[in-house]
Amino acid sequence: MNGKTPKERQRGAVMMEYVIVAVLIAAACVLGVVMFGRSILYAFDTGARGATADSAAVKKSQEAYRKQLDQDSQAAKDYHDSMHTGK
Repeated sequence: MNGKTPKERQRGAVMMEYVIVAVLIAAACVLGVVMFGRSILYAFDTGARGATADSAAVKKSQEAYRKQLDQDSQAAKDYHDSMHTGK
């Protein structure tokens, strides 16, 4: 055998469970940043500009963000339509 007692083997198994949980949490964090990164950045940018009372810059930033969202939405719609044509 490998010379480990049952208690040592169980401790190793518990440690592996902690590693798996840590990896799943890290993956969830990465996924959250990927999914919501742009929205979070926009929220902080708008808040920072609003705190400086630069309303023109806030309005310009909001318009640019809305334009980007519209472009992303159109790209998603085009992709969806291209996947479902020919039925």
